[in-house]
Formats: sequence, C-alpha cells, structure tokens
Amino acid sequence: MSKHYGKLVVFMFCFALMAGCQQDKEAAKKPAKEEQAVKAEGKETPKQQPDERSSTFSSDAPELPANLEGALKYTAGKFSAKETKDLDDEVKAELSTVPKFPENADEEQYDTLIRYLYSLYKRDYVDPREALKAQQVGAAPASQDAPAEKGTYNVEVILDSSGSMANKMGLKTRMELAKEAIRKFAASLPKEANISLRVYGHKGTGAEKDKQLSCGSNELVYSPQSFNASGLDTALGKFKPAGWTPLAGAIKAAQDDLAAYKGKENKNIIYIVSDGIETCGGNPVAAAESLKASGIDPVVNIIGFDVNAKDAEQLHSIAKAAGGIYKNVQNQDQLQNEFQKSIQESLDWINWKNKESLNALTKSNNQMLDIYGLTNEWRAKIRQEQYLVQFSLVELDSQGKITNKQNYEIFERAKGFFNKEIELVDELEKTLIQSTKQDLDTTLKQIDSIYEQNVSQK
Repeated sequence: MSKHYGKLVVFMFCFALMAGCQQDKEAAKKPAKEEQAVKAEGKETPKQQPDERSSTFSSDAPELPANLEGALKYTAGKFSAKETKDLDDEVKAELSTVPKFPENADEEQYDTLIRYLYSLYKRDYVDPREALKAQQVGAAPASQDAPAEKGTYNVEVILDSSGSMANKMGLKTRMELAKEAIRKFAASLPKEANISLRVYGHKGTGAEKDKQLSCGSNELVYSPQSFNASGLDTALGKFKPAGWTPLAGAIKAAQDDLAAYKGKENKNIIYIVSDGIETCGGNPVAAAESLKASGIDPVVNIIGFDVNAKDAEQLHSIAKAAGGIYKNVQNQDQLQNEFQKSIQESLDWINWKNKESLNALTKSNNQMLDIYGLTNEWRAKIRQEQYLVQFSLVELDSQGKITNKQNYEIFERAKGFFNKEIELVDELEKTLIQSTKQDLDTTLKQIDSIYEQNVSQK
C-alpha cells in the first residue's frame, strides 16, 4: 500500500471521527397551544405583560453541533471576539431581551437558551487536519562531485598482513603497494576526518607452530586521529607480511575501535584490504553482521587485492553481511582508485542519509507542534465559550430572568456539551499525532532502504 493511499485512509478516518461521534439531536417540539378566545359579555381577557410575567423563550439559533465537523461549519457568533473576564453593556443589553423563565420551565426551554447563548459566543476554529502533510524523500546525490557536508568522518583501514601479502606484483610486493596506496589515500581525506589503521596476521609465520601467535596478532597501529604524515609512516613501518589471516578477529576489533563514534552525528567508514580468506577458524560473516548491528552504522568497503575466485566468494559474503560493498583489484592503480572512489561515494551517501533523516525528523516535529498548537487553541476556545455561557447565566440570574436553581441546571447541561467537544478534540489529536509518527517511521525506513541499496553490494 502506498504512502499516499495510507494518508487518504487517515484523512477518511479523521473525517469519520469528526462527523460521526454522535448523532444530531432532534429536538422534540411540542404542539403550540391554540389560543382560546374567552369572551364574557363582549370582553376579552387582558394580554400578558412580558416584563411582569414569565413566558416561553424561543430562538431561531441553530442546533448545537453534534460533532467536530459541525462545529467547524457553525457560523461564528456576534460576540465571538468578546473576552471572558466581564460581560460588557452590549452583551448585557442583548441578554435583557430574554424573557423571564417560568419556574416550571422544561428541558426543551433549557436547551433553547443554551443554543441561543452558544450562537452568540461561538468562535471560529482552524481544522487541525490542515497540519497533516505527507513526507517526501529528497533526491539522491546528483553526482560524485557533489560537495560533502561538513562534519567529522572516521575512517578505519584494516590491512591484511599475512604471509601472502609478500607476494610480488611487478617489482613490488602486495604489501608495499598497499602501504603506498593507504598513504596517498590518507593524505587526500578531508582535514576534519579521523583515520585509523589496524593490521592483522603480522606476527609469527605461516607455519603450523606459529598459528596461535599469528592468529592472535591484531593491532591498532594508528589510533583514530587526524592525518599526520610522519605518524602514519611510523605506523606503516611497524609491520610486514608474516603469518595467518585472523580476519574475523580484526572485524570484531574494528567495532571496538569505533565504539566511541556511535550515533547519526558521526560518519564511519571501514576499508578492509585483504588478499585472502579467514584461516584462523573465525567466522568473519558473523563478525560483519555484528558490526552492522552495533550502532556504529559504518559504510563497509572490502577490497580484494588480486584475490582468486574462491576467496572472492567469502569476501563478497562478508561485505553483504556488513551491508557493504566488495571490489576486487588487480594492481596498485586500481587499489588507489577504489579508495578514492569509495570514499567520495560513501561520503555523498552518508551526507544524503543524514540530511534526509534530519529533514524528516524536523518536518515531523514541526507537524506535531502544529497539531498540538491547533488542538490546544481549539480547546481554549471551547472553554472560552463555556465561560461566557456561564457568565451569561449568572447575568440572567441577576436580572431575575432565571432562578438560581435554573442557573445551575442549565449550566450543568451546557457543561456536558462542552466537555463532550473537548473529548472529541482530544481523540482527533491522538489520531493525527499517531498518523504523523507512522508517516515518519515509513519515511525513515524508505531513506534507509535507498541508502542500503546504494552502499551495499547489489
């Protein structure tokens, strides 16, 4: 089901909520009594004086709104702008036209007076549904040349230092070529980026007797910090190709290396450069899955350095488990290009994801604030109407139009109407807020899906 169809369902539900919460009351109208002409020797009875005796109050005011939809359509009253502190002379003059109620006035007369008073003070409302607008995800990065958003980037390179990295490619070993590529790559990073370097398999030999030593060799030789040429050169000179390939352990260790950089405000990128598969009995796929779920939210790029087809299959599986990308390179130029290409693409997509997520959160928060603002305003206006009706009843009581008992009974009936309106506004508010939260959740999932499709192996 599409988002827009879901939004239509919400609007239909809100409409039903506002329009169908209670049925309009049909006021039972009593047949008017026919005036009987009384003649006594050619004389008629004297007419009743309205200022001396009670009479039935009538009003052409509309019925009270039965639901919120009706309240929105109800015309604002002539005194809708009046404050609730005091009734001024204009209002008192209007109330003086109300005839005196008989002591045995019935509920129909009470309701007629309530309708009349409500029609005087009814406020205009703004429909809170107007704040409900569907989220839209922004366009993906237009190109790799798009300017990167300013921020802190944490880049960790994990380098295979097993014995096979001593194999030559041309005049240099794989390790020499990898170190040169890493040195150039680190120098090209944004100045605000932190870079770290971890190596594994750099102790012992490939012999069985050294397996335990070599499989336990896993070292962070350059901790997360800004690029320093001499410092990185020193770190690169600390190791050489040696023994086995504890790849799973290196991935687990990288998770600890970047644990301090969790959260959306950090942009974490990991490069794993290896010329072979795990040889120490670890489970690098499980380690990659743990890394993905760790909260570090890294972009993982695995670069196979002159890897055969069989080994490439495992490295591909590791990249997939980490939600990352696997590439195989055959020479130093390809390795260097993959570093540069991957970092730019990764930064572009990280920036896009962070920007779109922030926009979605901001829009959702603003929308909820708008909804709360409009519903709070609506409730306040309902209470203002209630207070003005209450003050008007007190004024009618003081003018002798109604008794103190009638004042109390009429207000209790009016209060029930206003309380019901407040309940309906509360229910509508909950529905709109829930819809906004669901829309945000859907939007964030859509952003994550687009991001994963573009930074993960397809």
